Amino acid sequence: MDGLKMNRDLSIQPKTSSTLLAFLAGAITVIVFILDTISPPENGFAVLYVAVVLIAARFLRRRDVLLVALGCIGLVAVSYALSPGPSSETALTDMIIAWAAIAATAYLTLLNQASETRSRERASLLDVAHDAIFVRALDDKITYWNKGAEERYGWTSTEALGKLSHDLLRTVFPEPLETINTKLMSTGRWEGELVHAKRDGSTVVVASRWSLQSDERGQPLAILETNNDITRQKRADADVRASMQKYRNIFQAVGVSIWEDDFSAVKAAIETLKAQGVSDLPRYLAEHPEFTRQAIGLIKVVDVNDTSVKLFGAQSKDELLASWKRLILPETEAAFEQELIALAEGRHSFSAETVMQSLEGERLDILFTITFPPEPGTLDNVLVSIFDITERKRSEEALDRAQANLAHVNRVATLGELTASVAHEVNQPIAAIVTGADAALRWLALNPPNLDEVEQGLEGIRYDGTRAGEILSRIRDMVKKAPTRKEQLDINQAILEVIALTGSEIQRNDVTLHTQLHPTLPPVLGDRIQLQQVVLNLLLNAVEATSGVDKDRRNVTISTATASDNVIVAVRDSGVGLNGDSAEHLFQPFYTTKASGMGMGLSICRSIIEGHGGSVCAEGNADVGATFQFVLPAHEAARP
Repeated sequence: MDGLKMNRDLSIQPKTSSTLLAFLAGAITVIVFILDTISPPENGFAVLYVAVVLIAARFLRRRDVLLVALGCIGLVAVSYALSPGPSSETALTDMIIAWAAIAATAYLTLLNQASETRSRERASLLDVAHDAIFVRALDDKITYWNKGAEERYGWTSTEALGKLSHDLLRTVFPEPLETINTKLMSTGRWEGELVHAKRDGSTVVVASRWSLQSDERGQPLAILETNNDITRQKRADADVRASMQKYRNIFQAVGVSIWEDDFSAVKAAIETLKAQGVSDLPRYLAEHPEFTRQAIGLIKVVDVNDTSVKLFGAQSKDELLASWKRLILPETEAAFEQELIALAEGRHSFSAETVMQSLEGERLDILFTITFPPEPGTLDNVLVSIFDITERKRSEEALDRAQANLAHVNRVATLGELTASVAHEVNQPIAAIVTGADAALRWLALNPPNLDEVEQGLEGIRYDGTRAGEILSRIRDMVKKAPTRKEQLDINQAILEVIALTGSEIQRNDVTLHTQLHPTLPPVLGDRIQLQQVVLNLLLNAVEATSGVDKDRRNVTISTATASDNVIVAVRDSGVGLNGDSAEHLFQPFYTTKASGMGMGLSICRSIIEGHGGSVCAEGNADVGATFQFVLPAHEAARP
């Protein structure tokens, strides 16, 4: 409270020249000394030395004030000794009273000077504070205004002093001022947000703290108000709230299932495994599938949007949050295992297709995407997006069935074109069987029968019968309608089987077939019948392409090779070649260069190869003819 009074006094008192004060103190000293000396001792002029001490305190330090007081006491004694008239007890008493008055005044003055020094230090601290600080009386008139208030509001201390604070700042209160003052008087403090106007007319939002100051008797004296500018913070908070509201609106309104999950416990479990020495997490998860189920249990679902509630057949958000583990299927656990690996490897995102079920038990094909915050971010707010692809999967399956049916029709039509060649292929072993049987009968009719020749004849019959059966088996496989079945296979062997089936057709067209099959070709993952259909189409197209050239130039070469974990199959012919326009459209549906063609053969080939994760292309050769080739990923790089 002393500090507040001092601040108020410093604010309203004019500064007086120390030289003038020194002259005044000296003049009073001389006058008092003369009067006290020439007057009778009982006149009491010595008490006026108190004024000298008070004046000295205004411009001298404590030690100097003390010396002035001692000097005044000495002058009283000198005057007492020099004064005319006989000494009396009354004069002695007056001298002692003067001494006491001077000493008491000096003591009180020194105390006040010390208090002012402390208050001045406090005031200097208030002036260097960045906050706007001012003191107002109970009638709200400003009695102190620090440098921070000058910088914050634009009014100088001289301009602000004596003004009503709420009028000067045009204060906007969060509640009635009477209510605020009631709280202040009852508790001695109040805190809240205010809106103040600056000198230039702009406004600031401040965090205001009021402190009630009381005198020695506990009576309210003044109010210390400290204001911290939070305008930018309020704007930033408003922007954050607006951003959060925008995010929440998007979160709720977007037509995608979005889950807000807390993965902190999952991350901690993975870190515990690493601390225990687990370095190969995929292997560990394969050997300990229970860890995946435990990790799923550690996920805390914080929130879901309305689309999630609808997608999984819940009646409310609360029901879904309470029952979400019922959505998990074994296929879901397999996908989550890969998600754990992605998290352990520090990847920022992961996506996969899997299956979940609704609360009503309906299976849902989904594509989920999860985004992890970058290190060193926490995992307490991980967003998971779930796309319902059930209808898309059904459409894809229907399309696959349609393509399979179309491919089947294409195979049957192709084999129909090979009827003469197929019949010739089958007739050859049948004719050999009949010839062998006739020979065996003749050897048996001899006397004695030649059993060795009979045995050789029967061996020939068995060989030709087996060959005929293999031909019929290959034809049956090509003709039958079966679902796609991908398995590891040797593409070279599949090509040789196609060559065996088309051998007669190749000979009938006077084509020379060359094979350049890589001896150490890696296996591929695919459907044997579908891939053989591609080879069959390309081979027959190559044979037909050479029909327009001289017989001695009809050459077709089938080759296989490897490159960058891929298997390459190429069919090269010496036919009429390709022109620029046809090369661009060869693999489009219903595009054909044949007079009787439907334009589906190469389109089906492309669908089959792309369905195996590969690609197909065609280009004209530098000399004659064209080359058709397809590329498949080797088994190590293949995607089932």
